[in-house]
Amino acid sequence: MGTIGVESNSRIWFGAGRAGFQLGNFGRDHEFLARERSKPIRLSKRRRCDDDQIELDHVRKQRKASIERKEKSKHRFHGDVGLAKKMPSERLSEDSEFDSSSICEEDKVKQVEYARCMLHHVLPYLQDLCKKQLNEKHIEAHNRGLGVFYNQLDIEKAECNGERVYCDNCSTSIFDFHRSCKNCGYELCLTCCQELRAGNLQGNCAEISYHYPYRGNGYPHGEIWSPPTEIVQKTTSRIPDYQAQIASWCEDSKNHVISCPPTELGGCGVGLLELKSLISYQWLIQLRNKAKELDEDWPYVDEGCSCHCAMGEESRKASERKHPHDNYIYCPSSDKAELRHFKEHWSRGEPVVVRNLLQSSGLSWKPNDLWAAVNGGSTDPEMARVRAIDCLSCCQVDIEPDAFFEGYEYGRLYPNLWPVMLKLKDWPTYHRFEDILPLHCSKYIGALPFQAYTNPKYGMLNLASCLPSDVPKPDLGPKSYIAYGFREELGRGDSVTKIHLDVADAVNVLMDASDVEPSSEQENAIKHLKRKHKEQDQVEFSQNRAQGTDECQITKKCQMVRIHEAYDRAKTAGALWDIFRREDVPPLKEYLEKYFPEFRHIHCNLVDQVVNPVHDETFYLTVEHKKRLKSEFGIEPWSFVQHVGEAVFIPAGCPHQVRNLKSCTKIAMDFVSPENIGPCISLTEDFRRLPKNHRAKEDKLEIKKMIVYAAQRAVEVLLDAGKRK
Repeated sequence: MGTIGVESNSRIWFGAGRAGFQLGNFGRDHEFLARERSKPIRLSKRRRCDDDQIELDHVRKQRKASIERKEKSKHRFHGDVGLAKKMPSERLSEDSEFDSSSICEEDKVKQVEYARCMLHHVLPYLQDLCKKQLNEKHIEAHNRGLGVFYNQLDIEKAECNGERVYCDNCSTSIFDFHRSCKNCGYELCLTCCQELRAGNLQGNCAEISYHYPYRGNGYPHGEIWSPPTEIVQKTTSRIPDYQAQIASWCEDSKNHVISCPPTELGGCGVGLLELKSLISYQWLIQLRNKAKELDEDWPYVDEGCSCHCAMGEESRKASERKHPHDNYIYCPSSDKAELRHFKEHWSRGEPVVVRNLLQSSGLSWKPNDLWAAVNGGSTDPEMARVRAIDCLSCCQVDIEPDAFFEGYEYGRLYPNLWPVMLKLKDWPTYHRFEDILPLHCSKYIGALPFQAYTNPKYGMLNLASCLPSDVPKPDLGPKSYIAYGFREELGRGDSVTKIHLDVADAVNVLMDASDVEPSSEQENAIKHLKRKHKEQDQVEFSQNRAQGTDECQITKKCQMVRIHEAYDRAKTAGALWDIFRREDVPPLKEYLEKYFPEFRHIHCNLVDQVVNPVHDETFYLTVEHKKRLKSEFGIEPWSFVQHVGEAVFIPAGCPHQVRNLKSCTKIAMDFVSPENIGPCISLTEDFRRLPKNHRAKEDKLEIKKMIVYAAQRAVEVLLDAGKRK
């Protein structure tokens, strides 16, 4: 295995001298996981075998035909954001343009069933959107002296030139009604308007800054650090600076007329915020009424499944909770995965694992082969290095691709024999997966089970697929994640994805795993370094840490590992997953807020402040922490090992973390199921309360826009079915 050499300038190199690859400047890289957008990678042509070229041409033809079909039958709104080209009366009548002539009868029956399911779930949220807009229209009519004659109100259309519109206070996407300043263009969403009038603005426009000092190359490996005599700068926040300005803004808005905020809050402090719209309000009301009528005419009843599919052969034990039915997850083979079983568990917010997905893929998913397909012999200098994350320092590092993939297969070591854990996240960084690996993308999507949910273009139960081709779409993948791994839990520097919540539902498939066996010399070195880490922890940890529990914790660790002990020794085992139930989020957050000083983050510094523990992505619960969590708060995650060829389905709203037991290549994709619209909306509300520069702040999903489009598609399908009926 390669080793890392350390030079006096704090730069770390793999291999012998400068013949290796540079790991980066550990001491000065405080830009944690910053994503830099550079020029597009220019791919050169490469030779392919005839069969691959034929299949690739077929995929491209299918894509072109799909685009042409969408151009002929786009679902459009009336408005200015790509939401609008036809009047509403032309689309929601009995003469709907939904074209079902090319669909066989069996598929038409499925489409109707899916449309009934979709409409049943989106209708309550569509009605709520209309209600909130009506309330704002009443307020605007009152401000203009129209009283109850709000129907006479003429709302000006906003000019946005096909671009997404975001609230300047909370960064939430705006799909229709909002308020805007003519003087400076400041825009405010309806939720912020309501909170302002109530004097309780929760949407956060403040910023927060973190200070994680570099303490030398030896500090992450257990060396005791003596702080300088000057006071170390702590985490600082600009939130207090905003409080007086926000209080004044709230006070000025209690009479329902909202002024533009002062310059300190991003406005001009001069104009008034006037009500604007992006789509036709009458169209939206007509859509709601038609959806309500069709929901009554075509009632949806979820029959579920009466069998015990999560307790038999197609199940996997993943926890030791009091209620036995809650300890197993549905885990069918891909050839036996049934949609009705999936829907039953999915509607309860449970993860699902599907086995044996790659039996007939016919493609290599080894990272070296993926890289060869992307690079193709290109001499572009941008292809000469990739940007990875070092899991010990939590900083970005620039690496030569060949050196990174060599470490994937054979491992890398620090001079003290501690394993180096590197990972590529969202790779390729600057391109869409389907653009540079179209054949792999097609195979991946085609292999996914439950296509009604997972197909990004034609899935009738995927709200994201309802967005027309001319509307800006969120990037939901597929994306690849390539990372080193180590079977033993190291305690720091593990190859992990820390606790977080995805923006939507997700499916994650383990495509490849490569085991790197440590030598006996390395195992002894790791034991020695762990003792140094423990001594360092005892010096630095706060008094919150329980005392005198070492022996008990070792025993508890063995008890906890038994759940997945039979799986993680298998040749195909790759990653250990921990997925928490939605109802366990409050106690999980309470635990992390209580014990956060015991966790380490950038440059192995202790975490000194928490914003939102399930969104910060700064915590990984070790076995010790998971046991203490269950002992003190009575909760535990579903814990299981993912094998090569297994797809893990994670419901929106379920916090989860992952540790790689081996070097792993995973491909993940997000989707939006009708059953989980509520959690997606809750996540959007969480994001708007985060500081402006928080990693999870941006509303990438635009769930409200998806709700409207999904309702429109369901209405058109049912109108078409009504004509045939």
